[in-house]
Amino acid sequence: MAAAVGQSPQQDVFPYPGGSITGTGPTGFLTIRSVDGKLLPSWTRYTDGVTTPLPEGSYTPNNRTDTVTKADGTVYTMYDMATGAEPSVIDISALGEGFDRARGTGSALVATKPNATGGHAIHVISKPQDTLVDDTVTGLPPDAVFTRIEVDSPDTAVVLYTGIVDGTSKNRIAVVDLKSHAVVEEHDTQRVTAKSDTALSATHIAWVEHPTDYESTLVMVRRDSGEIERVPLGVAQNVPVELVGDWLTYGEPGGYTSRYPSPLHALTARSLTTGATVKLLDDLTQAVPGPEGTQMVRGGTLAEGEGLYRISVEEDGTPAAERVASTTWPTALGLVSERVPTVLDLDLTPAPVYLGWTFSRTADVRVELTHNDTKKVVRLRDAADGSGTNEVRWDGLLDAPDHRFPAYNGDYAWRMTAKPANGIGPAVEKTGTFKIVRKAVPHDFDDNSTTDLLVRDGSGRVYRYDAILSWVSWPHLAPEQLDSGWDVYDQLLAFGDLAGSPSADVLGRDKDGVLWLYAGAGQALADRVRVGGGWNIYKSLSSGSDLTGDGRADLVATDKAGDLWLYKGTGNASAPFAPRTKIGHGWGIYNKLVATGNIAGGPAGDLVARDTAGVLWLYLGKGDGTFAARTRIGGGWSKYRQFVPLGDTDRDGRPDLLTEDPATGYLYLYKGTGKWQAPFESGRAVPSSIETNQLTLF
Repeated sequence: MAAAVGQSPQQDVFPYPGGSITGTGPTGFLTIRSVDGKLLPSWTRYTDGVTTPLPEGSYTPNNRTDTVTKADGTVYTMYDMATGAEPSVIDISALGEGFDRARGTGSALVATKPNATGGHAIHVISKPQDTLVDDTVTGLPPDAVFTRIEVDSPDTAVVLYTGIVDGTSKNRIAVVDLKSHAVVEEHDTQRVTAKSDTALSATHIAWVEHPTDYESTLVMVRRDSGEIERVPLGVAQNVPVELVGDWLTYGEPGGYTSRYPSPLHALTARSLTTGATVKLLDDLTQAVPGPEGTQMVRGGTLAEGEGLYRISVEEDGTPAAERVASTTWPTALGLVSERVPTVLDLDLTPAPVYLGWTFSRTADVRVELTHNDTKKVVRLRDAADGSGTNEVRWDGLLDAPDHRFPAYNGDYAWRMTAKPANGIGPAVEKTGTFKIVRKAVPHDFDDNSTTDLLVRDGSGRVYRYDAILSWVSWPHLAPEQLDSGWDVYDQLLAFGDLAGSPSADVLGRDKDGVLWLYAGAGQALADRVRVGGGWNIYKSLSSGSDLTGDGRADLVATDKAGDLWLYKGTGNASAPFAPRTKIGHGWGIYNKLVATGNIAGGPAGDLVARDTAGVLWLYLGKGDGTFAARTRIGGGWSKYRQFVPLGDTDRDGRPDLLTEDPATGYLYLYKGTGKWQAPFESGRAVPSSIETNQLTLF
């Protein structure tokens, strides 16, 4: 690559000093930083990267030179940053009022001022031999209104204006020779605005037109023939252009922080001869004219990151970008930090939970969480919001084809994919793991610590319905079949933890009076294990309450004589019950016995019993296997065929009761209150698609 004047081809990259670059010369460049409301200018040398602060004030560059101009009212001071020579001062107050802010060009100033005809004129103000000289540029119409004036070099300026030319109002672009103070070349333009950049070389003039407020078009004209070419860019409002050799560079600043992809984020060079294009930078922030036909651009490449780049033409005539200074920021999206716990205790931190990542810039994040054992998945997204921080909000549910359901406990793998919002560079991918833990609940048969409902159909198949969303609803969902051949049982009990594991277990009594145990195994039931025979002496069985206060569920049974027997749970799968103990008699008056758990706020689990008149009674457990005197709950319970002690369906700390009305097929939930005087709230219908008439619920 050809080195710019004053540069060594082996120049080392130095730290970018910060702030906005406003101009460059052969030996250095001007930057301005805003700190606490103050503008702090500085000059940085190319040779060693040394930055020299300038006195506080308002500075502009004298384009393509090492001179900078400080404005202080009507006084303009020009500093030669290459030599450090005594600054030159031009005070234009003697020329009268009305001048706008002047720009430096070489050793002169360029300013505009209203004229006597209602238009504006361009003035070139100099001070040779300490004499103030004001020259008005000739060749412009007297009613000219200037859209934009660019001082391209010490010798030339490019002017966009509107004025009457040959009796017609026209938009025009003019080249002004600042030495002769005259327009030397003009071309008609279409719609231009104050954002329309211009560029000039020995062979071409270029500018940007705006057909609408939101669109841009490149215009290139050969200066010798007037041959013109227009290239629409589409939606773009601010496109800097520069002529570098036989190439026109262009792009739209702001791609680094943009939230949307665009091909104009890149700095692109277009051949003036073939129309071929070359991408020079992946993004640009600022672009200014450089010395000797070069361009200096703040931007970045995926390979070298953000910094200050020199755009010049190599020996073979192709344009190239050379990094001069580095900000140390990557152009590619980078992961800075992550906030993903290794263990999620959803009892301590209920859903929703937040998983977070911080990136070097704004990103669109998609996250996939997969339960290792079942391969069930949930997909989450956090769209780019302009910051570098992304958080996905997870409600603790997994996805199924027709519904969402509470996530299983256990090990999960996560995969995070972050796509740069601006479309620059590859996506960032990161993987990891975490574990979900919760306290076990008694009626959970898929290890997600929420209540499930087990159902046996008329063919002996057993299904599990997951309670979803409201924790106790079974809408139009496809259940999970757990097993078949269960029509051999005349009683089925969802016991809770009988076998000493965190999973809920099931008991079934076959028609020969043999009791069988199905131990819970996460999302399934283990093969059955024989508990023992002779259980057909009992009229009814019920389980799920800890009646003895030892933390383990127990079983109660009424025999045909009306005696009540307690089988204390041991937590040992091979011998799950202690020898039976008689704890009551006269229970033959009841046709339904349900071990509900602790619904009444006492020291242990309770029983409810329905008599033949349809009255439901509460037996408050004392915690020693006995009960307080019965308390009437209420009448009208004879309409229910099935009672299912579901445990705590709504996570309020109190067990609940599900009933089935065969006349309507409706299910009703009675939420526990924790008060013995009224242990249940009023029943409410449960959303369900389960046709209960031919089903056994447990």
